[in-house]
Amino acid sequence: MSSPDGKVTVVFNGEIYNYRELAKQLTGEGHRFQTTSDTEVLLKLYEARGMACVEELHGMFAFAVHDGRRNSLFLARDRMGKKPLYYCHPTRDSLLFASELKGLAPLCRAAQMDLRVRDQSIYDYLSFGVVPQPNSIYEGVHCLPPGNTAIWEGETLTLQEYWSPSYEPKSELDYNEAQAEVRLRLHEAVRLRLRSDVPLGVLLSGGLDSSIVAYESVQAGVTDLQTFTIATPGGLDESGVASRTAHTLGVENTVLPLEVDPLAGVQAVVHHYDQPFADSSAIPSMQIARLARQHVTVVLNGDGGDEVFAGYRRYAAATLMPTSQRLAHLSAPAAKALSKFASNRRTPFGFAARFASGLGLDGPDRYLAWGSDLLRESDKDWAWQGQGCHPSERLVGAHATAGLSSLDQMVATDVRLNLLSDLLVKMDMATMASSLEARSPFLDQSVAELGWHLPVSYRVKGFSTKRILRDAYREALPDEVVNGSKKGFEVPLAAWLAGPLAEIIHDTLGSPNAKVRAYVSAELIEGLLSSTLLEDRNDKTILYSLLVLELWLTQQGVS
Repeated sequence: MSSPDGKVTVVFNGEIYNYRELAKQLTGEGHRFQTTSDTEVLLKLYEARGMACVEELHGMFAFAVHDGRRNSLFLARDRMGKKPLYYCHPTRDSLLFASELKGLAPLCRAAQMDLRVRDQSIYDYLSFGVVPQPNSIYEGVHCLPPGNTAIWEGETLTLQEYWSPSYEPKSELDYNEAQAEVRLRLHEAVRLRLRSDVPLGVLLSGGLDSSIVAYESVQAGVTDLQTFTIATPGGLDESGVASRTAHTLGVENTVLPLEVDPLAGVQAVVHHYDQPFADSSAIPSMQIARLARQHVTVVLNGDGGDEVFAGYRRYAAATLMPTSQRLAHLSAPAAKALSKFASNRRTPFGFAARFASGLGLDGPDRYLAWGSDLLRESDKDWAWQGQGCHPSERLVGAHATAGLSSLDQMVATDVRLNLLSDLLVKMDMATMASSLEARSPFLDQSVAELGWHLPVSYRVKGFSTKRILRDAYREALPDEVVNGSKKGFEVPLAAWLAGPLAEIIHDTLGSPNAKVRAYVSAELIEGLLSSTLLEDRNDKTILYSLLVLELWLTQQGVS
């Protein structure tokens, strides 16, 4: 969209949730609007505030403004990084940008820029299962960091941070006051995200976060709310709980049976995600998006609740760690003993085994063990075959902040690594592939800033996670939701690897000509294929990550 005089043009991906309030404010300042769209509000706000416009925006966005008055290009990305923005400058006087790497690639070819695979990105992928931002899988191609703007005026691109997560000082609200404030801010965040000119619904699992979103949608006055629940086979199915919650709230609930073809799914992920992406839950996420899109165009979800209010079990482990540290010398034998009973990482034995294995490690290695539990530097010392690279653990250390509690330190690292490069990418790519828009009230900056500034004991107490969130909604939601344990959204990966994916693994990784063998040793591949190596780790996901990498390298035509 361009200004009436044609001197300012914006291209924009995303949603500005407070656009009505901004339009009213700008109208009072003398601006006139021709449409009711948030794009025009963004354009007028830039004309009125210049690059400071981002400070007033509540939403998920990536946009670029060409300002002919100063011959500049202004780029911006939302605070959390929900919407992607890739860029490169192949020559001193040119800048290329796009929302997806598949959109950037033809521009690079036109500029005669070769897209070369970055060894360091593959090295990091083997530890995190994703390519950590702001880097990409290609040399010279980057993501604009979340909460950043950039200005291009001919030869240099200057980045500037306008927002970043903070965890101190702690709120002085007492516990009851904090509960009321949590509900107030979540209500407002949901209310803003219910603005839509197209059919809208809520992705409702049996968990606390999405149930809160559905509850607050009803409280905001939505009388015809549609909720959608996925029925999954096995012990992780939450459709019964979700259906009962919907009935309690008096809203329509549609149960969507999830039938996943793992082989077609992994191929779709490789195509749509543009980079190696080893989070196997991306496969059912894409299917969920396709099913929901048959009914609505916009969905609200509970993404971010775990990072904002400390919902992962490893956060309880982090708060218990100082007390347990004196037992660190027992961690290795304890982890080995427990792993014999831990066929599933999500069982109590599985959690205990990972907790014990992490106790004896330093901060970065502990983070990897309690999180992805993929390859560490000690593994890569003998398994890596590519060019020399920096330890991936450096990315964990880069987010270390002096003075933070062990809980806040882990949350801060998760927000800038796991949430940014895995969870938000997974949801954005899965939904956009089906033209479905996903909105996340828990990632509203007002909600997040409140959650991160709450005292540790408000969020985690003993083994109880998300304490304040449970107590704030204890009277509003069913007991089975408020007191339920976190199940997570996982696929039966071991069964997939032994069944529907067995043939393609044999044909690709099992081949002596596998492209991935240029990066990792035959010993690693063959040990994983025979299930005799790294059995104390997330070995099935390590094998899956190599499969995804092999398929991606093949798709790219890497020789």
